[in-house]
Amino acid sequence: MPVQTDGDRLQRLCAATLILHLCAACARRTSPEADATAASSPDAGATVAPSPEADAAPSPTWSAENPPGDEITPVYGKAEGAPEPLAARLCDALHALPARRKAACCGGAAGFHAAAECARALSLAVRTRAVTLSTDEVGRCVEAMERSLDGCDWVSPLAAPVPPACEGIVRGALDEGARCRSSLECAGGLRCDGAGPTDAGTCRAPRAAGPCGLSVDALAAVTRQTRYAEAHPECRGHCAGRACADDVPLGGRCEAHAACGRGRRCVDARCSEAALPPAGAACIGGLCAAGARCVDGRCAAPKAEGEACTRDGECRSACIRGGRGDAAGGACGMRCAAP
Repeated sequence: MPVQTDGDRLQRLCAATLILHLCAACARRTSPEADATAASSPDAGATVAPSPEADAAPSPTWSAENPPGDEITPVYGKAEGAPEPLAARLCDALHALPARRKAACCGGAAGFHAAAECARALSLAVRTRAVTLSTDEVGRCVEAMERSLDGCDWVSPLAAPVPPACEGIVRGALDEGARCRSSLECAGGLRCDGAGPTDAGTCRAPRAAGPCGLSVDALAAVTRQTRYAEAHPECRGHCAGRACADDVPLGGRCEAHAACGRGRRCVDARCSEAALPPAGAACIGGLCAAGARCVDGRCAAPKAEGEACTRDGECRSACIRGGRGDAAGGACGMRCAAP
């Protein structure tokens, strides 16, 4: 079931990619992970962590601390050698493939993207046995990305959406109490408490009370796991005003969907388990089922290239003025840069 992510959290996730890139460029120290060796490609259908050579050796250690007087370094430090093949394949699909397809549609070379940073960080997580990847799941993600990028009517100044097949495929292997760099490294249901772009944390169960929504998850940002909080919740209830709060019970009065808890929503000021409406039905507080979006209070499927429109929200990409339609409207099509 789709979960809305608040704007502040999305902005922090996007900013983390740039933070990690800049930190990695500035760092002069080589972290302990640099001694890890590249892995060979796994067999189809396998779930992989490190390379076969690493399996025969003691588990590599790492440190994400910044000693006093030393320069600040990213939590996923510098590394040498080629990235893990499966990590590189996933990151190419999430970042480089959209950049290449957009360049082909708009002309010119592909712009900056975070594929290399993604592959570097994810490879370190795999080599230190903090996460695992499935060959089959990565393959399905790559295929879904390729299908979603067919044609050019998806092109916009924003990042290409991530298909559902790409969510939740970076699986954590660390137990409660283990040091971690990302919530994706923690086993299901645990959160990496205290982690950020330059700080490690500890895998812990969701808290009942206390601060929340104050950190950025570096690995989730570069691997575009925008729904990671579903499997790794920060609070037992929900995060409200930067503090954990109890969920409003079913039927209780509410002002926002988040107050009702995961899998529920606020309908007519009451918490409900009503299903999200499909295309053609009235929206529920601006929400619609997967594949539809709320336009003028009703759920609608995004319009394809060439269909008449009056605003960007109706189209896969943008509503281009001067196209088909009346003087106040246009036609759906690609937009290569912000107007």
